[in-house]
Amino acid sequence: MSVGGSGIPRLQDISYIEVAVGQVAAGATFEQIRRAVISRAAETARDSDTDGSFDERRWEAALATQTEHVHNAVDVLKELMRLRWLERHILPSGPGSAYLHADATFNLTEAGQEWAELARRDRRGAYNALVGVLMDAHPQFEGYLRAVGARPDSIGTHMTIPLLRWDSVRDAHEDEYLNSMVQYAAAAAESGKVGWTADRATIDAGVRSYVGRIRARMRARGKPVTRKQFVNTCEEAITRVAFAAVECPLDYVSMELLRRWMRFLGIANFSYYAPGPYALRLWSTGTVAGRGDGATISRRVGPQVRREALDGLLTAWQEMRAEPGGSSMYLPIWELRAAVCWQKRINDDEFDKAIVEALNGTHGDLGFAIHLDQASMRATPGSTRPLVLPTASGLRRVFNVISVMPAATSSKEIS
Repeated sequence: MSVGGSGIPRLQDISYIEVAVGQVAAGATFEQIRRAVISRAAETARDSDTDGSFDERRWEAALATQTEHVHNAVDVLKELMRLRWLERHILPSGPGSAYLHADATFNLTEAGQEWAELARRDRRGAYNALVGVLMDAHPQFEGYLRAVGARPDSIGTHMTIPLLRWDSVRDAHEDEYLNSMVQYAAAAAESGKVGWTADRATIDAGVRSYVGRIRARMRARGKPVTRKQFVNTCEEAITRVAFAAVECPLDYVSMELLRRWMRFLGIANFSYYAPGPYALRLWSTGTVAGRGDGATISRRVGPQVRREALDGLLTAWQEMRAEPGGSSMYLPIWELRAAVCWQKRINDDEFDKAIVEALNGTHGDLGFAIHLDQASMRATPGSTRPLVLPTASGLRRVFNVISVMPAATSSKEIS
């Protein structure tokens, strides 16, 4: 069977690869693999639930319905074949035919067996090895690494996609917004500060061409385009133009998947909320040298990095409070996290570890203390998260805001 080309597979979670390899190694059937993938998705959703919205019944229903998440199971098995970790095997063409393959079993290749064993005894090492394999299988994977500064030959340390919010005064209709977006993106590219360059004509043609295709498609379906959909379409368009400019042709969905994978792998991070003009900022948090079996990864992690993050926290706090309307004693944790991670080029997890170390007194000479609170100033955006800390009882406490106070106040004070 065909396993497709070298494009980025539609895996919402890169850990589905680990799940599928483990299941195949244990002799699982297609139905068991489907259920295991759903269980991993449910586990991820449960772990990320900070507002009580996790719905156990939804996931139980998905487990019980053979047509649910079939594409996820098929896509991950196809990817294993593409990586040459799984012997070729016929797979369901869609949810409707899944029942015909429910009892099918699969065989790992020698390389797949080696990775399964590595994942069993050294999970971190297994994912490091996976990075090298993905680079060989998917040119866009390596292209993304290079674009955000995670390869030794990367020109910069980040890539910024300039975005523009709709202004009801400036933008009376869609075409006016489109004109403003093109002009704004072209000016940003000319500034030399976004990690890519393209002339105004190239940006204009690329953005208008993509937006025109989406508009035509929606008209053909008889569906209206809402303002939000139009703005999102323009974001997709400029993203495609930006990645084409760094010789990494990438569609928007692939970019979304890659930024999620890279954050999980600890190689790169992203944010819409870092200081500066509104933009999607993508940056490296490590370097991948070599490729294939010879790939090595160095990440910006460790005690010194976390100490520098705490120094950056104080700076970011002072700068944000100096802004108009920034006089509140509390600021959203997700907003400060974005600022520090962007400035220090680190991952979100490293910032959170730094906060825990500050609370535990690991860094006794900070010159300031941290106060966390569970109250919320405003909604946490979907691409961010609050700070979640375990308690001695095993429960989790969710903190939404943070205050930085004089050193005389105890750094362990949590309301």
